[in-house]
Amino acid sequence: MIKSTLNQDGTARLSIGTEEVVLTPRELERQIAELASIRARMLDSVPSEAPYIENVVQQPIYALRTDRVTCASLLSLRHPGFGWIHFELAAKDALVMRRMWTEIVSKLDLEPAVGSYDGPERRTSKPH
Repeated sequence: MIKSTLNQDGTARLSIGTEEVVLTPRELERQIAELASIRARMLDSVPSEAPYIENVVQQPIYALRTDRVTCASLLSLRHPGFGWIHFELAAKDALVMRRMWTEIVSKLDLEPAVGSYDGPERRTSKPH
């Protein structure tokens, strides 16, 4: 197993046995992305069912862009450890999600808070 430690200078130390490497935040991001790419290609795929939720990122920063040619949406979520994760949603999936969010809003009887901030750094929508 890989032993990992956060150093005082903000770098990460990874070690296996007697071998070790020190990575900057950018290098660690690239390594995480490479490991995720390898994981995606493994024969034992990620389960289709979502696991029990233990840790959540509250109020993540996100962005949404649309493609008028394909009618697809690109949803980007920022995770503090994994970085930006991007998902392309087909038009039919966007419609399903719309229905689901509408049901949630109705079920929870949600209304926008008076004076609530809906700034561009939290919610961006840019057609391209």
